[in-house]
Amino acid sequence: MIEPKISDFVGNENSRKKIIEWFVKWENGSKPILLVGPPGVGKTSFVHALSREFNIDLVELNASDTRNKNMLAQIVFPIFSNASLTGKNYVLFLDEIDGISKREDSGGLDFLVELFKEPTIRVIMAANKSNEAVKKISKVSKTVTFAPIPPRLSMLYLDKILKIQNSSLKVNNKLELVRNSIGDIRSLLNAAQVMTAGYSTAKRPVVEIDIENMINQFFSFNTFDEALEIVRGADVSYSDPRFGQSSEDRRKDVLAAFFASIVMSKIEMATLSTLLDRLSELDVILSRSLVMRNWKILRYFPLILTKSLFYESRSKYIRYNRYSIGFENMGILSRAMGLKKAMRMLAQYFHTSSSSFGCFYFEPLKQILSRIKKYEDLIRSAIPSEKEADVIVREVSRVVGGS
Repeated sequence: MIEPKISDFVGNENSRKKIIEWFVKWENGSKPILLVGPPGVGKTSFVHALSREFNIDLVELNASDTRNKNMLAQIVFPIFSNASLTGKNYVLFLDEIDGISKREDSGGLDFLVELFKEPTIRVIMAANKSNEAVKKISKVSKTVTFAPIPPRLSMLYLDKILKIQNSSLKVNNKLELVRNSIGDIRSLLNAAQVMTAGYSTAKRPVVEIDIENMINQFFSFNTFDEALEIVRGADVSYSDPRFGQSSEDRRKDVLAAFFASIVMSKIEMATLSTLLDRLSELDVILSRSLVMRNWKILRYFPLILTKSLFYESRSKYIRYNRYSIGFENMGILSRAMGLKKAMRMLAQYFHTSSSSFGCFYFEPLKQILSRIKKYEDLIRSAIPSEKEADVIVREVSRVVGGS
């Protein structure tokens, strides 16, 4: 895959010019730069191209994943410190700043605001929309806005890419692609790739089906093709307002719906175990593809999902259920409930609070204990409560087993 150069980008010329000027003129203490604009207009790709062409190391974090103060401090402080010690140039790129919630960030937002008042390295942030977090960050940064790419420029860019790839499309097909992309270049290129491969990318009308019917029909169909088609149809649109509107969110919603329905249905343990293992694998595939921005995999996700779940779930009478706790939180919640009391007990040994012990001590302690041959005997001799000792032993065994 050929990495794009700065000169390869289209649209938002003034915005890109401002970023380059800031990049070249940057000096110690300069304000960070904040890029705000819709997905697919080149914010992230331009930052990557910029760091490559200026030969500056890029450190990229997803702010919506790394949102609390402790996590941010552990990652960001070493970067700032090493830059001053080694004299090496770095660019810290925080993507999806708008994903930081004031209610959930545990001081992460305030930490960034304070830290970025006097940055010692180049800091670039990106957000898809303006919200409370973005407004707060904008007070200590220079904001540059990105707009959707106009149809004329989208068409010129599409023609350029088709020429590079030695491909061609009919004029009406190109007009359809540009019209459906609505200024999103990433969406335009993905759809063009699908169309040149011989598949239709026409936007189908909103499917008159809610998530409940999709799940019920999937588990009741007798043929693979029928099940695949209903999953593909549900990936287009949801009438249920509880579910996400972006393609990434919709795929997560599909997994959550399947998980809830499977765990709440009365099926034998062997089948339940198999289906949940398959869902876990699907969750890993989806998460990695989103983090790595591998949009090609997402195109095949309905097929992968159907292939993974169809054959093991026939005649099991699985029906749609909405579970009160999401798929992504079940493992964390069940473990946290068992750990809470054990963490309080261990925190006393370390003369610290439970929260500090959990943030700074517990992971290193597990790593140390996992290297001791008779770690179970050691734990049980130190913790008088058998129940809490069992919990800690299980946690250390996860490290030993690599899970």
